[in-house]
Amino acid sequence: MFVDLAGETGSVQIGYELAFILKTMKKSTKLLAVVVTIAAALLFAIDFSGYRTLGSDHSDTPNLIAVPRHDARITDLYAFQDGDDLVLALCVDPTIPAGVSEYIFQPDVIYDINIDNSSAVNHNDPDANETLGGTVTRPEKIKSNIVFRVTFNDGTPRLRVRGIKKGADSAQVFAGLRDDPFIRGPRIGRNVAAIVIKIPMSKVLGDQPELLIWAYSRVPEIDKPEADHGGMALRSQFPENMPMNEMEPRHHKRRMGLEPDVIIYNTSFSAIFPNGRQLTDDVVDLVEDPRVLSNDFPFPAVNDVPFLSEFPYLAPPQLP
Repeated sequence: MFVDLAGETGSVQIGYELAFILKTMKKSTKLLAVVVTIAAALLFAIDFSGYRTLGSDHSDTPNLIAVPRHDARITDLYAFQDGDDLVLALCVDPTIPAGVSEYIFQPDVIYDINIDNSSAVNHNDPDANETLGGTVTRPEKIKSNIVFRVTFNDGTPRLRVRGIKKGADSAQVFAGLRDDPFIRGPRIGRNVAAIVIKIPMSKVLGDQPELLIWAYSRVPEIDKPEADHGGMALRSQFPENMPMNEMEPRHHKRRMGLEPDVIIYNTSFSAIFPNGRQLTDDVVDLVEDPRVLSNDFPFPAVNDVPFLSEFPYLAPPQLP
């Protein structure tokens, strides 16, 4: 059962953004929600022939490209800890032209960030630890114990939470235009639409330190449970792994013989890719796949603009 955290809104002007204070329906506890509402992004031509790798997860959804529903295309997913809080950042829509200063999230798209806090993870295989953050012991048993669902009404985010009995109203949510945090040459100077959720780690941990984290997007045009899948960086966008995007992680091993495409985050240790994923992780250099390294010019090692030290962490959008 989902707990609906959206209620009446009030707003104040903050630079290029509108800040909304969302009240819960049951309590007076206030949630911070910063929303950039504005004009839809223009489409522009991209060569997707051969599914050329343009970014972390930027070019793996031919169905969404054909529709087109670029706003449902997941580009990146991050999971890290700030103090006692878990931070989840989901980026979408790689087609926002450089210099665009306004963005509207459409009301018919659903974004889910899923957490499995009960599946056992084996850390005995050094190779798996180095490449995937570990090995899920029973991949066919992966399930969404917790779901953060974000939808939009006139650009205003509505956060609903399933699987947290108490304290879901302590979550913070941001949705809006931000600088693309993916550290890669072709994304320098570009923006994405971002959703950031912050919640006390104690609300999501089960009886173990490991979390499995992945995201879905859904739109009416795609008659499937999910239109796009976002898990570990630099996995599902490659041609050999693209079918991962159209099935749940619990099916990846049985149907494709591949380890499930999820972020494995052992919260006993600091997040650094592939154990979780910090904004500052240069996954292109860490993964060292030549298909991505070959066109990473000018080979950045850090983001082109500094990240923020506080919520919502992603750098403000690059504006004209």
